[in-house]
Amino acid sequence: MIDSSKVFEKLLQNFRFNRVKNLLIGDVLDFGGNEGELNQFVKGNYTIVNYDHSPMEGKQFDTIVLLAVIEHINVSEVHLIFDKFSKHLKKSGKILITTPTPKSKWILELLAAIGILDKQNIDEHKHYWDKKDIIDLANKNGFKVIEYINFQLGFNQFAIMSH
Repeated sequence: MIDSSKVFEKLLQNFRFNRVKNLLIGDVLDFGGNEGELNQFVKGNYTIVNYDHSPMEGKQFDTIVLLAVIEHINVSEVHLIFDKFSKHLKKSGKILITTPTPKSKWILELLAAIGILDKQNIDEHKHYWDKKDIIDLANKNGFKVIEYINFQLGFNQFAIMSH
């Protein structure tokens, strides 16, 4: 039997990959990169970090990617992580982020309740970031948002940050 939540989550992952794959420049840090599925689109060195941050120590990256990650981390911890990124992102580098918008909360919870999305995954969401939150995250950690868009009918958002 096919697990529909896995099929739909893979579809959403592919949407996110299509959003960023042409922006993956040079050496890439995939923060919260699950099993490294994004690696297929990286031409430079690829480093994946999930819970253990040590693989990024002593390295600098051209691109740091966080796809559907920050909503799973306490806000204060996200700020600590971005403080680390200021040391690991090359001066000309970019941070690429996708995260669901607050307006998506109800639909994600509904889809999880009926088994279309992984309920545990959705239950782990700690904060639904809005545009102001994303801009504040950047500004408080020495970055600036150079591009911001909503996609997937406004239920998801994408931001590019730089030094």
